[in-house]
Amino acid sequence: MPFFASIRTFLRAYGRAMLHPVIPVVWLVTSIFGIVAGPFGTALFPLTGRIAFWPITIGLGVLAGGLLRVVVRDYWGLRAFWPEAPLIAVLATLGLTPLFIGLARAVAGPAQNVPSIPAMMSYIFIMSIITSTLRHVVAATWPKAVLPEAPAARVAPAATSAEPAARLMARLTPALRAPLIRLQMRDHYVEVVTEAGSETVLLRMADAICAAEGVEGLQVHRSHWVARQAIRGVTRSQGRVALVLRDGGLVPVSRANAPAVLALGLSEVLPPAENSPEAPKARARP
Repeated sequence: MPFFASIRTFLRAYGRAMLHPVIPVVWLVTSIFGIVAGPFGTALFPLTGRIAFWPITIGLGVLAGGLLRVVVRDYWGLRAFWPEAPLIAVLATLGLTPLFIGLARAVAGPAQNVPSIPAMMSYIFIMSIITSTLRHVVAATWPKAVLPEAPAARVAPAATSAEPAARLMARLTPALRAPLIRLQMRDHYVEVVTEAGSETVLLRMADAICAAEGVEGLQVHRSHWVARQAIRGVTRSQGRVALVLRDGGLVPVSRANAPAVLALGLSEVLPPAENSPEAPKARARP
C-alpha cells in the first residue's frame, strides 16, 4: 500500500503541475508561432508537416516538463528558479532531443529538411527556460493568502508580551499556553488550538488573529486561520482543497483562497486516515 500511496501522491503533484495557468498559453502561442514562422529550419517542412510537428512536440515537451518539475521540486527539493529551471531544461533537452529528431524526420517530407541536433537541443532548452520563467513570474504575482502583518517592534512592559501570540495566550488556561496551531470560529467564540490542547474563548475571529501577532499564519477560510509552521502539506479531493496539519488535523480551504494556497508550493500529501487515532480530534469542521 505505501507504494500505491506514493504513486497517488506523485500523480496528484503531477496533475497540479499540469493545471498551472501558464501551460495552455505556452502550448497555444508557441504552436502557432512554430507553424507560422517555422524556426530552427522547420520553415522547409510542408505546411501539413509543421501543423503536425509543432503542436505535438510542444505538447510532449509540456508533459515531460511537468514530470521533471515534480521530480526536481517535490522530490529533490529544488524550488528556487536557480537551479530548478536550468536543471529541468538540461534534463528535458537530453531526454527529448532524440524523440523530436525522429518526429521531425517523420513529417519533414521527401527533402528531409530536418533541424540539426544542436538546433533541436537549443530549441528544447530555450522553450523549457521560457516555460519555467513564466511559471515563476505567475507564482510571484498570483494573489497570495492573506497573512496578518506583524506590528512594528515595541518595548513591552512585561517580558511575556514580546512572545509570539502573547495577547492570545493570556486568555488561555496556563496549561494550554504552547505554540499556536490554528484558530476556528464557532458562532461568537473562537476555538484556539495549541500543541498542548484547545480552548474556546469569547472573541471575534478578526480580534483573535490580531491577538496572534508574531505568529506567521494565513486565513484560508472565513472560519479558519492556520499557523504556517503547523502546516504539513495540502490535499485535494473532489475539487476541494484542504491543509493537512502536523498534528493530524485537516483544515478546509475556501474556493476563493484555494488558488493562493496552491500557489504557495506546499507539498501534496495524503489526508489523515479516518481510523487514525489523532484525526477525529484534530480535524476541523468547515
